Amino acid sequence: MFALFRARGWKSGRLGPWAMGDEDVAERVLAAGEWRIRFFHIWADSPDGAELAATDQVRFDRRAEGGWQEAPLAEVPAPVFSEAMRDVDLFVGVCSIAADPDWADSGPERAYWQRASFAELTESAEARRDALARLLPRLKIAERCELDGRFLVVRGDLRTYRIHLGSANILMDPDGAYLCVVPDRTKRDGKLFLPFEDERLSLILSKAFLLAADTEITDETIRRQIGRRA
Repeated sequence: MFALFRARGWKSGRLGPWAMGDEDVAERVLAAGEWRIRFFHIWADSPDGAELAATDQVRFDRRAEGGWQEAPLAEVPAPVFSEAMRDVDLFVGVCSIAADPDWADSGPERAYWQRASFAELTESAEARRDALARLLPRLKIAERCELDGRFLVVRGDLRTYRIHLGSANILMDPDGAYLCVVPDRTKRDGKLFLPFEDERLSLILSKAFLLAADTEITDETIRRQIGRRA
């Protein structure tokens, strides 16, 4: 999360696990220095010792008399609000337990992972669904894919797969078993451009292409999961 803070121009006083307080605030200044956004997050240790962050409030301050004055949400300009919440959505979407396949099988937060990984779609995921609706007819796997509520359904030869449009996590029909596919981030060639630079959309499409040709998968870990029946 702190790497994303830096990449998106947010400032945070947190230096590392040793500098952890009960509550931290990340800040970003927008609109030529006239508006400041504060993103509150609370740190806690999970029962198994993992250090986790829980999101809290987002507040907006207006420049006033050489300082900052907190402003009601109704007075925040739409571009400032949109830019701020796009970043917050990025922090939560990328850094959430729900985006980490390792939480499927371990940790006391497993129940949260299961709920969040296949939950109702957020606004950004709804936008991703709209983008997919436009892209799918142009793909060579179009006949094997369809959108169904929160999922992109992909028909392979061995199984049918449901890819969640928010988390990109996968369930397999007919038994609803979870399929763990960890993306290989070392093979990017930068040749594929997607709207809004949506990394999750790219991940969903890469999984769809993989699963549409499930008889050609060579990874033994994935093959064993597909062959397993709950």
